[in-house]
Amino acid sequence: MNPMTFWVVRHAEREDNINSAWQNSSKLKSDNSPLSKRGQGQADELAIRFSNIHLDHIFVSPFDRTLETATRLLRSHNNATIKVEPGLCEGLYMCEDPPGYENLDTLKEKYPLVDTCYTSVMPWKLPREGDGDAACTPRVKMTLEGIEKRFPDTEVLLVSHGAPIGAIHELLGGSWKYVGQATVSKFVKRPKGGYIKEFSGDASHLSDKTNLRPW
Repeated sequence: MNPMTFWVVRHAEREDNINSAWQNSSKLKSDNSPLSKRGQGQADELAIRFSNIHLDHIFVSPFDRTLETATRLLRSHNNATIKVEPGLCEGLYMCEDPPGYENLDTLKEKYPLVDTCYTSVMPWKLPREGDGDAACTPRVKMTLEGIEKRFPDTEVLLVSHGAPIGAIHELLGGSWKYVGQATVSKFVKRPKGGYIKEFSGDASHLSDKTNLRPW
């Protein structure tokens, strides 16, 4: 039996990181920027890194930037599906109210790997949170616990955002940490409980490691 393992990826570069006028040519909400061209390339490099890594389940925040990152990453994973998990959503204080991600049927049309049969740990309409990045921590904790309870002893990929990944580091690794875009972290469960942080914010797969925005 393999130990529970969480692979954690932050979405790649967003279009609004480099183009403040991106909404002029998009119908997406202001908090739902897609990937930039560079971000798409970063996600393709993630695909190379993960091409020989076994993944049992893939959980992804419902925003376009995370779903596009995951879809590109999974190119070489035949029969892979994406479980859309609102519990991995960006910190709500940085989102529209309600958050600007689209409904599941629309996401399925855009991202065919989406598994519409998956019942998420957290509800599609998330409970309110306070201000600040740490406010998402209780929600992320419930999400991790729910995933581990329902899918024990599996290799899991989480694709999320800066603040929730900071919370994951605190919950599994003992201390909050911001990681760069398109980076990889890995946490493996110890036999007697708790997790080992094998590595964090690793960018060794990226050809351009500049300006990854670790905040």
